[in-house]
This record gives sequence, C-alpha cells and structure tokens, in this order.
Amino acid sequence: MGSLIHIVLATYNGERFIREQLDSILGGTMDDFSIEVCDDGSADRTLEIVREYAEKYECIRVHENEKNLGYARNFIEGIKRSGSPYIMLCDQDDIWKPDKIARTLEAMKALEQECRRGEERPLLVFTDAMNYEDGTGRELGSFHQSSRLNVKKTDPAHLLMENKCIGCTVMVNAAVIPYLETVPEEIRVHDWWLALICSCFGKIHYLPETTLQYRQHHGNMIGGSGFFAYMKNRIMNLKKQRAALEQTFAQGQAFYLLFRDRLGEKEKKAVQAFSRMKEAGPLRRRWYVVRFGFCKSGLMRNAALFLIL
Repeated sequence: MGSLIHIVLATYNGERFIREQLDSILGGTMDDFSIEVCDDGSADRTLEIVREYAEKYECIRVHENEKNLGYARNFIEGIKRSGSPYIMLCDQDDIWKPDKIARTLEAMKALEQECRRGEERPLLVFTDAMNYEDGTGRELGSFHQSSRLNVKKTDPAHLLMENKCIGCTVMVNAAVIPYLETVPEEIRVHDWWLALICSCFGKIHYLPETTLQYRQHHGNMIGGSGFFAYMKNRIMNLKKQRAALEQTFAQGQAFYLLFRDRLGEKEKKAVQAFSRMKEAGPLRRRWYVVRFGFCKSGLMRNAALFLIL
C-alpha cells in the first residue's frame, strides 16, 4: 500500500533552492507521505541533488520526463501517476512550514465529512502563503491579503474568470484523477484547471492560514506581486492583458467542450455561457459578465475587466 499523501514536486533547473525545500518537507510533523520529484529536463545539478536525497530517504523517488512538458503539464502528469488518496502540489523554491501537511489534511478530512461522500467527489483545499523575499529572508505579508483576491468566491462563475488557488498550497483527493484523462492544450495553469474541476464536480475549501514561505525572486513562474503592482501591470500592458483574457476564454471553452455531458444543470449554464465569450463581441461579453457573474475580485479589477472586454 502506498503513502497517505503523494507530494508532486515539479523541478526545472532548481539547484539553488531544492535542498531547502526538501529539508522543510522532511522536517515536518507528518511522515506518511511520498515525494515524487518530477524533473522537466533540468540542465543544472537539480537531478544530482534529488538523487542524493532519494538514496537517503525511501519516501523520495525521481521521475524524469522524456521531453519538456512545461510547468502545468508536469504537475498534471505527476498527479495522474499518483496511487495515494491525497495529492499535494509543491514548487521547487518554497519553504514548507512544519505543520503544513497536517493542517491541510485536517481541513481535507473536515471537507470530506461535510460532503459525506468525499471519496467520490473531487475535493480541493487551498491555503494562504507568506510572501518571502529571496536573499534577505524578509517576510512580505500574506499572499491573499497583498493580492486582495476574494477567496470566498470559488463558485464556477467566478473561477472561470479568475483563479484564487495557489498551486503550492493545494491538496486534492484522488477523485480528481479521472477528470484528468484528457487535458486540453488551452489550459492556462494546472491549479486553475484543478479548481474548475473541483468547483464544478465537487467542492473547494479555503484554509485561512499561511502554510509556507512563498519565495519571491526573478525566476518565479508565477509570483506573488501585490495588488498595486498587479494594477500597474494591467494598465501599462493592455495589449498583453487582452491576450491573457482571450486565453482565459479559450480555457473556459475547452472546459465546456470536454465536460458538457457531465456537468450538472446549474454548472452547465454558467460554463456554457462562458464558453461563448471567445466568439462574442464586446457588448455581449459585458452582458454575459453581468448576467452570469463572471467577475474578478474587487471594484478596480472589474473596472479594468470591463475596459479590456
């Protein structure tokens, strides 16, 4: 029998940080877990370091992708290989708090009790994270407070437009795996796709605790920039934001085409409407946002959304 929790740790040229990340997991309060290091073609000493750990710790194994899959698919393929009841996602450059696994598992167990048939429904628990400045070691504050994301809005309509679930804080149950048999090219990031699945077919729970130090450095795939930096970026790069919005619409359309025959009536109405955003004109897009609640967090974000629609 495998471990209770399968930790998917995605790596790519992470030699600077991987030891500290592995040490933080291994030094935690729980031991019923396995770590699968999923390497996506590192050209530095990452593999040498993780093999050293794998020889020392039986709970660690190494998987080398035959070709570079990219950030999102590396995680998804790791989830699909899991044989454990619960799966956690792990970046190569963060530092987990000692009770991260235990506290997240506790929240997942409570969510299962709430749903009663949790083993049959895809469930997701996500937490907050402490932004952490690389180099100085200075804590920069809560990710969700600085980003001002509304973590209470995890229904399909809101999640289709905006992701709130930080991948490195996420735990899902094994019931999510059957929904990953086909993964469209249009998915933007793995955690967003998992959140959509769990929102539409199961349930999502937010644990308002910082369970890790979320390292901020120039090499972050997705960083934890604050709200005002976010807004400045949107205003200064409208063309880029429109392109990102089109990708979001494409992701929603792909989700609908893949799952339309499995969605419940309520969820299907929202996802179907969002799938039409890609081909709709500016006025109809705005009407869909108002009609179905395809909103982001806060007045300023939604004002910016209406501007670029």
